[in-house]
Amino acid sequence: MQHAQTQTHAQPILQHLKPTIELPFITLLLMISFASVNAVLFTPALPAIADFFKISDEVAQYTITWFLIGYALSQLVYGPLANRFGRKPALYVGVGIQIMSSLLCVLAGEWQQYSLLVFGRFLLALGSGVGLKMTFTLINECYDASRASQKMSYLILAFAITPGIGVAVGGMLTQYFGWISCFYAGAAYGIILLALLTQLPETQTTRDMNALKIKSLIHSYASQFKNKQLMAGGLLMGGCSSFVYVFSAVAPFIAMNLLEMTSTEYGFANLLPPIGIMVGSLYSAKLAKKQVPLRWIMQLGIAAVCMGAALMIAAIMLQLPALLSLFLPMIMINFGLAFIMANASVIAMSKTNDKSHGSAVMNFTNMGIATVIVLGLSLFPVTMLILPMIYILLCAAMITTFKLGFGNR
Repeated sequence: MQHAQTQTHAQPILQHLKPTIELPFITLLLMISFASVNAVLFTPALPAIADFFKISDEVAQYTITWFLIGYALSQLVYGPLANRFGRKPALYVGVGIQIMSSLLCVLAGEWQQYSLLVFGRFLLALGSGVGLKMTFTLINECYDASRASQKMSYLILAFAITPGIGVAVGGMLTQYFGWISCFYAGAAYGIILLALLTQLPETQTTRDMNALKIKSLIHSYASQFKNKQLMAGGLLMGGCSSFVYVFSAVAPFIAMNLLEMTSTEYGFANLLPPIGIMVGSLYSAKLAKKQVPLRWIMQLGIAAVCMGAALMIAAIMLQLPALLSLFLPMIMINFGLAFIMANASVIAMSKTNDKSHGSAVMNFTNMGIATVIVLGLSLFPVTMLILPMIYILLCAAMITTFKLGFGNR
């Protein structure tokens, strides 16, 4: 009975938005890429960090693993906060945490405390995770499925533009100013986004006073975890995220330690893979606008990802240079990922009425999968073949998930 009352009380929250609300695109663009930029900005510095703290490459990867753990957990935090206090207050909290934890990472370097750096990265993820969560919430509340797919396809461009630029900037900062400067740059990003958020309209006018109560949270999240199509969408997105974060964790060591690239060369080489996401996002939006079934678009994406993984294996077996063996195949892989990410999320979110908790569960599943896979990387030494072998396994898992979750619908 209490559960029914909670649902009735929360129902007005789901109906309060006006269909005429237009959200500032540049703010959404920086929001959706907020965590991904913070995740990869310092990756060209990973070998330098390993040398600085005198740790192994595998231990240095903990800075990515614990970021992903914090990222996954953050997706379950901001849904209740946003329902209770509003969308903008939740965003302010997250961005504020990101700025403070960026400065904590700076102190970790000054004090030469690697454990503090890992903890700072965990808090950095807890804060920056608000961007992805609130972007999916706002987009799927304000627009219908067709327009949301178009919006998400264009927003996926953020994964092409800002993280690629972030890695390039991180490479230059590392080479000329040291790895600590990457975290000063992250703090600057947070300050810029915070300023833009002040111009964002508050789209929630009704507050759910029960949003932070334990029983209400358990009931809300349990119902979302039982939504098979929502979970399938989260798993597919988790596969996409895993491609990106595994590359971020492994590629710097392969490129710089095994293939002798400099941090600046590695940073600029990372401007190539985003081309695939840019082209894929624009083409996906074009297909969605032509009313092509979203499931068909996702199938095309999965096929492109599989082709890219096969191309990477062939290039590595032929001992081609880093640009051809790592970065060229990632263009093809990212092209396919753009097809999958936008449309898997839209289909999944269309099957839940509670957009806030639904997006939280979907993104928790998304980042949880990536976290587990990246965590497993620490069990294996970094070799040339580890990246394409993981990619082949991910391709098989995504094909299976698609067939079980969307194939017969």
